[in-house]
Amino acid sequence: MKRNILLLALAVCSCTLFAQPKKAHCPIPNHRDVGKTTIIDTTRIRVWYAFNADNVKDENTYIDQGRLDIGKRVTKYCSDFLTRSDSLIAVWKKKNPNAGGAPRFLGNGGKNKEEWSEYQYSDIFISKGQMTVYATMPMGLGKYNSYYTEPYPLQQWKMGTETQTILGHKCQKATCRWRGRDFVAWFATDIPVKAGPWKFGGLPGLILKVQDTKGIYCFEVVQLSSKPVPIMKHDFKAYSASTREKVWKWQKQFNENWWKASDYHKASIDGAGHVVIGEAVSIHTPYEPLELE
Repeated sequence: MKRNILLLALAVCSCTLFAQPKKAHCPIPNHRDVGKTTIIDTTRIRVWYAFNADNVKDENTYIDQGRLDIGKRVTKYCSDFLTRSDSLIAVWKKKNPNAGGAPRFLGNGGKNKEEWSEYQYSDIFISKGQMTVYATMPMGLGKYNSYYTEPYPLQQWKMGTETQTILGHKCQKATCRWRGRDFVAWFATDIPVKAGPWKFGGLPGLILKVQDTKGIYCFEVVQLSSKPVPIMKHDFKAYSASTREKVWKWQKQFNENWWKASDYHKASIDGAGHVVIGEAVSIHTPYEPLELE
């Protein structure tokens, strides 16, 4: 097995309420080299969500800004931060054709832009009752980049009677228990599309806010647009077909102990200037994913 050499200590990240559960240091990939993009549909509605924001009015306090593109045939959910970074890196590479490498991230990436999250590094496409998830893995673990398909929608909701107004839209409450967690959603009765952030959907109106009842995960709408724009899809042909169960296990493993998964080893320089590989690094941190099972 190829070993990564650790010459400098990297910080261990811990997070707080609506800031992603405590997890081991898990760095972003060097960059996403996913080839050219293809137009697959045009939006009817585009929705932006703050994910685990300290302040929804300040995107610098988000773990991520998700983007939901609702088209006539296809619905796509992705990271708006990451999508913008991909575009900026593509421009940078054209301007620097002889560079030995490329930036890992450009533009605003929220408060932990150097930390990988499966929610930011997943592209989700929904069409004809099927949902396909393309999962990009953290630095050093690109061989696990995968995709899998599930039926959509996944949740079975219980309708509530309470209402609240979000971004000027009257929203109704709904609840469900899904994959080990209890969730509360608020859906807009005046926007009759059965979609929402991440993998959530199936209500008779657009989900504008959804959070788990323990207060660990939260998606909240910050902007909507009805301006038609192309829905793009990267070339994911290098990603391997897999199952949700396998990808879920890998993502949990990487969040809990990226060092061990990446086969990192301590290293030193001897008197002759040679690198001497030392003991393996293993730093385990318990992690609670959004989907507990």
